[in-house]
Amino acid sequence: MALEYSAHARDRHAPEYRQLELYSTKKKLPYAQDSESDAKRQRGSFSIEMAFAALEGALTLAHPEIEGLPSWKKYLALNKKTAMDKVVAEVYRVLRIHHLAWVNRDSYFEVDEGGIRIRCVFQHCSLTLGISPVGMELLESFVGYYLDSFRQPYSEAYAEAVLIQYFIDIVQEINAFSDEDRVLYQFHQAMPFNRHFRFDSDNPRYEFDDGMLKIEIGKRYDDPVRYPIDFYIVIDDATYIIPAEALKQGAISLERLPRWRIRTADGMHLPERFRLRFGRLENVVGLPMT
Repeated sequence: MALEYSAHARDRHAPEYRQLELYSTKKKLPYAQDSESDAKRQRGSFSIEMAFAALEGALTLAHPEIEGLPSWKKYLALNKKTAMDKVVAEVYRVLRIHHLAWVNRDSYFEVDEGGIRIRCVFQHCSLTLGISPVGMELLESFVGYYLDSFRQPYSEAYAEAVLIQYFIDIVQEINAFSDEDRVLYQFHQAMPFNRHFRFDSDNPRYEFDDGMLKIEIGKRYDDPVRYPIDFYIVIDDATYIIPAEALKQGAISLERLPRWRIRTADGMHLPERFRLRFGRLENVVGLPMT
């Protein structure tokens, strides 16, 4: 029970370990042999298949015209008007290679030196994907966040910023890719975004000045890298969740403010489950921790 709980707790709020090479010189650490490694790889592959099925199902539901099409034609037919549309389509491409190799008998899976290499031939086209195990986990996380974003109050611009950051991190974990279109679409990230953790602030001080909304952050918290704060602000019967990364010197133009309005029925009231995130517990004199 302790082992099961530790795994559950780790997956909920876990540090994300990704390799960073500071120097060009290669070194190898000593490792013990793990008899369960093959089983773990199989479970990982199955979870990626579940992610692919969930994403393809959601895309087909949103775009009924692609139902029944081959996977590559599905990709070509997907709506790619917004940055979110494009980044979701590119992740579909990556997952598609794993899926085709998974269901194709003449495919090749290799796990070695901290990398996963997948190859297969589909309709006379050579498909290749080289990716790290962390990259595979990020693919699952991407799909999970995307599917869950539709029931969250965060604006489309907010979800888009998170997903683009996910995709950029995924691409950094890919060392080989090839399909019918050869290379993945490259995105220009206008706003780097901290997807690892966020701070919530529901009582920021702000003022309007010359077409700008200026938030009083203070020197202690004015670094969006160290303190990626989401500011919850209610203005004229509308609630906005403004990430610190969207501010320039603590301000945002009123023209861009609607991008961060919450996605709820009335655009003002947050879901009931958010109430616990903004509790106000009062310390009682005489009790511990006062």
